[in-house]
Amino acid sequence: MAKGDSLKRYKEEQKIQTRKKLEEAIRELKASGGAKITVDQLATLCGISRATIYANYKDLLENLSDRSTTSMKIQANTSKAKDAIIADLREENKKLRLANNALMDQIVGMKILLEKTT
Repeated sequence: MAKGDSLKRYKEEQKIQTRKKLEEAIRELKASGGAKITVDQLATLCGISRATIYANYKDLLENLSDRSTTSMKIQANTSKAKDAIIADLREENKKLRLANNALMDQIVGMKILLEKTT
């Protein structure tokens, strides 16, 4: 067994352990309900540098950005749906106010007629 082989295996094992730490940190941050997971947060939790994450674990970062993009799309769709519901409710409210005003006019007219007859 050559010296280089054991060093390569050691480095590969370190990468695997670091990846596991990063994946666990991502799960913890998601569970805590944080709005956005940053590279700084991951680096601090795992005890590694941001440069290490960018250099060796770009795939994890891409997954994070895919998820945040998806969640932004969901929020945008939800926001659009809420806006549509609000617009519908405002229109319904307007119609109800007009109907209420018409009923109030009828009541006033009936009171006037009632007073004339008594």
